[in-house]
Amino acid sequence: MGSTGEPDRKRRLSDSFVSPAKRPALPPSSDDKKLDFAVLKYRNQKLSEQLAVHKFEYHALEGKFDDLKQKQKAHHETQDLANKSWEHLVRDLKATSVCKSGFQNPSCSAGPSNVSTDGACIPKDKDFLSRLVETGATESSGCHLENHVHSSTTDVLQNILFSSNDSWHANKKSLLDLFAALPENERSRELRTTGTELSLQLNDAIQELSDLHLKHRRLTEKHHEERFLNARSKAEQKRLKEELASAVAELEESNHKLAVLKAQGDPTHGTPILFPTLGNKSLPEDNVRDKQKELQDLEACHKEFMDLISQRLVEIRRLHEDRIEILNKLSTFQNTLMDFKSISSSKAFQVLKDQLQKSQAELDHCRTLLEKLQVNKDKMIWQEREVNVKVDLSGIPHRVSLNCESSIAVLEQNRQKVVDEKNMLALKLEESSREPGRNQIISEFKALVSSLPGEMGAMQTELSKYKDDASELHSLRAEVHSVSDILARKEHTINESLCRSAHAGSEIRDLRSRICELRQTNCELKLFVEMYKRDSTDSRDLLESKDREYCEWAHVHSLKSSLDESRLERRVKAAIEAEAMSQQRLASGEAEIAELRGKMESARRDIGSLSELLKSKHEEGEAYLSEIESIGQAYEDIQTQNQQLLQQIIERDDHNTKSNWHDGLSKW
Repeated sequence: MGSTGEPDRKRRLSDSFVSPAKRPALPPSSDDKKLDFAVLKYRNQKLSEQLAVHKFEYHALEGKFDDLKQKQKAHHETQDLANKSWEHLVRDLKATSVCKSGFQNPSCSAGPSNVSTDGACIPKDKDFLSRLVETGATESSGCHLENHVHSSTTDVLQNILFSSNDSWHANKKSLLDLFAALPENERSRELRTTGTELSLQLNDAIQELSDLHLKHRRLTEKHHEERFLNARSKAEQKRLKEELASAVAELEESNHKLAVLKAQGDPTHGTPILFPTLGNKSLPEDNVRDKQKELQDLEACHKEFMDLISQRLVEIRRLHEDRIEILNKLSTFQNTLMDFKSISSSKAFQVLKDQLQKSQAELDHCRTLLEKLQVNKDKMIWQEREVNVKVDLSGIPHRVSLNCESSIAVLEQNRQKVVDEKNMLALKLEESSREPGRNQIISEFKALVSSLPGEMGAMQTELSKYKDDASELHSLRAEVHSVSDILARKEHTINESLCRSAHAGSEIRDLRSRICELRQTNCELKLFVEMYKRDSTDSRDLLESKDREYCEWAHVHSLKSSLDESRLERRVKAAIEAEAMSQQRLASGEAEIAELRGKMESARRDIGSLSELLKSKHEEGEAYLSEIESIGQAYEDIQTQNQQLLQQIIERDDHNTKSNWHDGLSKW
């Protein structure tokens, strides 16, 4: 911070301190010795005054340095405690990161980023990691970590942040899948709108947290700048001390030279004159001019040195004031950072807390709505299945009736044909009965015609039995289908109860891990309370009030943790009771399944027996059909024979009529 002309002034000052042996050779005289002695005595007086001023400043700086040493001692104790807590936190984070490093997803790291002061874009996780590693987990830890410790801590924090990002993205993806799987109705649309509102509110909260992180980074950078200025002021103070030591050394050298000159001078002389007389003709004019020039140079150098000292004193005072101001700002900054009441009572914290509670309530409401919708969906699915089964069961008799009606219509047509043929045969028999020699054929035809209705009645009874067996078989198949649907439904309910019991077990494990984490945070809070108790340098009343405040704060945290533990215990009990109920339902469902399986086995046995009976009926029906075909074939053969006989009868009748007509003609 010195001026550019400082080396020139030192060079001139060192040149002015050069011994007489190094100067140009002058004729030795007593007046020269007197003048040198006067100049050196004058310089000695001025340097002694400056030395007194520097000693006073040096003693003041020593007192401040002792105060700083005491503060540094307390600071080192606090720093050791903070380093221990930091190492404990790093070990816990390593253990946590080992458990969660398997779920790391690099694709999830491309999230939103913060912008640093120089305009560069920095991701949020790297920004948080750099700030956490730079500050050393507390504002009071100013030591730099080693490279491998820095890298290991960064890896641990990256694993934890990546796992949290993975869980966040997985929850978001599951929520989108759930919304996509919901049916298109009014409740699902309301659920989607509430879900989107919740996601927007959560994004707003995350944005506010990122803004808080950015503010914290700015404050940290400001703190680093102030600490850098403090280090610069310390370096300047050290340089001033070195310059003071060099000035003291020069003063001692001048005192030594003065003592040498006093030893060489004449003790009988009076007080030497400080300035030579201009009218003294014993000295040469060049020597007088050189002495005057040296005196002027000494006065100018002394003036510049005094100005430089005054400037340095002003700079030291200004730096000291700046240092005090920075320390006050740092203390206020630490108090604001550790003032939990002001942070918890701040507007932003209250707004975030209210939004979190509101979002939690809306999330619970959405969960209840989702559960209700799931229950309604299951009910609708089962009702739809039951309706489909009923529709199938109602369609079976309709199809059976249609088949029966079609078969009845076909049989009616066949019967009508047979009746028509019977009437034709009866007419032909009546015609043929009028002629002689046909009684035997007519009796055979009558026997055949009389046997046909009996055979047709037997065939109709067999067909009716076959229809009854077929309808009974269809009803048994419908009953088996309904029993299988009921069995599938019971198996689905059993699987759902198993999934719920597994989910309840996972919730119990999560609650237990959360209890362990709460206990660890309680221990860490106790360590921080102890650290801030040791770090406090205020008066005794303020210490007692802060201790009471910390004790009350710890008591409040313990009460909160106990309340959380009691809530967790109640939730665990509720989960255990729900698991017991699910086990009971599972046992009852298994009993029902066993019963339904027994019914299903009996129905299968009935189906087997009925299928055998149906097979035998099919064989009998095929035999009856073969008999009917053989009877029809015989009937066709008889019909062809009857036609041939009728043709013969017609021909004989024609022949008889012709012979009778010829006989009549011959008689006439």
